[in-house]
Amino acid sequence: MSATPPVVVVVGLCGHGLTIVRALHRGGASVVALETNLTLPGMYTRFASIRRVTDINHAGLIDSLLMLSDEIGADPLPVLILTNDRMVETVACHIKQLYGRFALSWHDSYQNILPLLKKDQIEARCQTTGLNYPRTVLLNTLDKAIPQFGDLRYPLIVKPTCPISSFKTIIIKSKDDFPVHRDRIATALPVIVQEFIPGDDRTIRFGALYLDRGQILARFEGRKLRSRPMGHTTLALSEPNEEIHRLATCFFEGLALSGPVSLELKQAPDGSFWVIEPTVGRTDFWVGLCVANGVNLPLIEYRSQANLPLPEIRQVRNHLWMNGERDPFALFWLIFHQPWLLFSQCITALYLDLNDIRPFLGAFSNLTGSLLSRSLRKVVRKLTSVAQEKR
Repeated sequence: MSATPPVVVVVGLCGHGLTIVRALHRGGASVVALETNLTLPGMYTRFASIRRVTDINHAGLIDSLLMLSDEIGADPLPVLILTNDRMVETVACHIKQLYGRFALSWHDSYQNILPLLKKDQIEARCQTTGLNYPRTVLLNTLDKAIPQFGDLRYPLIVKPTCPISSFKTIIIKSKDDFPVHRDRIATALPVIVQEFIPGDDRTIRFGALYLDRGQILARFEGRKLRSRPMGHTTLALSEPNEEIHRLATCFFEGLALSGPVSLELKQAPDGSFWVIEPTVGRTDFWVGLCVANGVNLPLIEYRSQANLPLPEIRQVRNHLWMNGERDPFALFWLIFHQPWLLFSQCITALYLDLNDIRPFLGAFSNLTGSLLSRSLRKVVRKLTSVAQEKR
């Protein structure tokens, strides 16, 4: 047995992957990151050895991992950490090829991981556990879609059943609103259609767990403030909550899962909680909120798999998390709607890190270029419209 701590392999260098790389590096881990997109700000990090590969989401990922395993060796086994649902699905479907090559937190429970990646399986799990889930129908085709909605009450929310589809959520306000979204929905079939639970983003809470064969090694609870676009968290708070922890524990109980999992719930006006969706096999995009507030889930996962002592775990409420890449106006929303948080919370931004500044500079450059490009397109459209009116 080697006395050298194992390397950790992080797949993906989006903002989520970059957060994981930084959390692991600060915990003393040696990080190798795989990515296909050279334009991502995370490619500039100095906290990982970066390998460009041709595929990180589909079967090509397995080929890249096997080649990397040949390079790194198996003494000790490198720890593998994934960053999105499609990667989790791909690895789960090819997991036998990776046995003896990587330490993967959920390799013994992959058969229970796979069903929870499909949104059309969540209702059955809620029925088994007794948790509230909105009334839902499954659409495999859009022929006679509206009659299939039956007596579901508008507004309705549409979600693709498969990971990382062409959209995450669409709201249908009425029957007349459906044709507006029909073509977009058609690109992501099958989808689930369910009743929308009243309330804004601030009524959405989440409970994260790190499990070892069902045993809870770490927990974290938080609350959203804002999502842009819908379903993508852009502002979130650390907010310990025993009821959210109980519900999250209940949802995953009896599955003997290992690794990071989380459950998102929405609180209705009457105070009841309704399951939105689970995340399994990986941390969620807001993992930086957990890390900043005392629960370093990536480091917990690494050390658990490396048979090293776990880091200190104590959730605090000092930092607010902000994803300015997806939502450039998040800070302005905060100033206008909940300015007191600026005095009680430190802001943990997705890319800003003074010890690893180049990703932030890259993200700022990308953002300003995007805003300039959009502004120019609007000006061109306006001038074109004016010219056509004068003809």
